[in-house]
Amino acid sequence: MKLPLLFIITICSTTLLSAPIFAHSCELSGNTAEDIMKYNQCVANQGSDSKLDKFRSSYEREIARLTSENIRLERRIAKIKNALATIMSTY
Repeated sequence: MKLPLLFIITICSTTLLSAPIFAHSCELSGNTAEDIMKYNQCVANQGSDSKLDKFRSSYEREIARLTSENIRLERRIAKIKNALATIMSTY
């Protein structure tokens, strides 16, 4: 029951966090105030995109770490259950 739920959470998280990233370069196309404002906005957005990428990769690493830890703990619980079943069967 827990393994399929974990699998679904992992797939959903990966899908939501892996938005397509397009390479874009800012170019100043003229000397008007409007062109300069567009250029400045583009440069500002690129800075925030890199911050978002850092957060995204941080979240992806954390999800992967938690997923592997969850699997490890589920295996440990299964071993403990087997040990307890063995103990119970001997009495």
